[in-house]
Amino acid sequence: MVREGPFSEKLGRRWACACGREHFLPTRWVDVGYGALERIPEQLEGWRGEVLLVADEATYEAAGRRVALVLREGRFGVRELVFPLPLKATEEVATHLLGRVGGEAGLVAVGSGTVNDIVKWAAHRAGRPYIVVPTAASMNGYTSPVAALLTRGVKRTVPSSPPVGVSCDPEVVASAPGDMAPAGYADLRSKAVADLDWWISGRLFGEHYCPLPREAVGFWEGELKDRLQGIREGGPDAVGVLLMALLDSGFGMTVAGTSSPASGGEHLISHWLDMTAPLQGRGTALHGAQVGVGTLIASALYGMLLDSDPGEWSSNLELPSEEELRDRYGPYADEVEAELRKKTPEGSEDLLRKLAEAWEEVREEIVRRWVPPDLLRRELGEAGAPIGPEELGTTYDLLRDALLYGREVRGRWTVLDTAYLVGLLPSRADEVLERAFGREVSRRG
Repeated sequence: MVREGPFSEKLGRRWACACGREHFLPTRWVDVGYGALERIPEQLEGWRGEVLLVADEATYEAAGRRVALVLREGRFGVRELVFPLPLKATEEVATHLLGRVGGEAGLVAVGSGTVNDIVKWAAHRAGRPYIVVPTAASMNGYTSPVAALLTRGVKRTVPSSPPVGVSCDPEVVASAPGDMAPAGYADLRSKAVADLDWWISGRLFGEHYCPLPREAVGFWEGELKDRLQGIREGGPDAVGVLLMALLDSGFGMTVAGTSSPASGGEHLISHWLDMTAPLQGRGTALHGAQVGVGTLIASALYGMLLDSDPGEWSSNLELPSEEELRDRYGPYADEVEAELRKKTPEGSEDLLRKLAEAWEEVREEIVRRWVPPDLLRRELGEAGAPIGPEELGTTYDLLRDALLYGREVRGRWTVLDTAYLVGLLPSRADEVLERAFGREVSRRG
């Protein structure tokens, strides 16, 4: 099993990057390997006294109980906080955890996305270091500089310090429910479109862009190419390599100082599905599974953008009415409008002109990076990830709405905004879905 990647030699270090900026990775160590949990006490150099171990009921059984025992045998005092299921990463839950933090030397998060996010947020605000013990290779947020929390019904990424260390036994992450590693692979594969969104945003608005995050993920895409069946089947070696890839994707966000290299239009589709679920009385799928389907949609949009003619572009970029936002988001409408105003300029024609003038360069970059939806479908399907509405447990109509309105829930420029800017949306939404899923879409009456 590959245990080192592009960021392995940069942990805990500061270095000058080719992008012209100095970077620093605060995470000092990563131990992904068999027997890693037993090595935790020797990794906690400088920690003295008691630690606060946080898990939920499932992750405590998966690894938390074992980690607590190992720490006690290593002469640490351990205070345990085990949340009942179901557990959501909300600001309220994170604030409750913060209130339970005392004088501990540090916190130990045992879990996946939800547990890691609330511990990361609380540790940052309490001024305590934390380590994470992943229990699933399901997402890339373990080592990122942000915590994703639901705040007043809207998912927000809140700046929070990454863990000082990561400890994971491949046997643990491989024992997670069978749909989690495929979801993690889908989350990783989304970087092909997310990073392109970031690059185009830099070209349009002058946002700083660093190529290192994409290069790191590209390395792992090569390592995983022959391990997709192992991911589908839950093989420890394959899932362990996937986890390393996801950790490096998180480091890419830390290097960038933003989640932009790992979260673009495909993530906004997933965020929209999550945010509107309680309003519509429905459930959601795993984050990575939704992101993977969103990646197919974003890839289809880029393909249609490549086929378009700048001479025929006509902007549809405008703010929805207050009534429309109230109908769609109810009590969350004000939060959504505030986000949407961050990126909806008064003069969209000027922005359209700027894109048209730079089109030769932009088109070249899209051609160089673009991964067609049919190739992505093959890879995601081989890894066991959903590749259409049915596998995701949803409908074409709901995904059409996520495509049309996903741009509204976050103030970040993505391909969803570009599609409105050049006039691909809203009128060609059905064509986007047909290209994304490789089959005809039944149109709404």
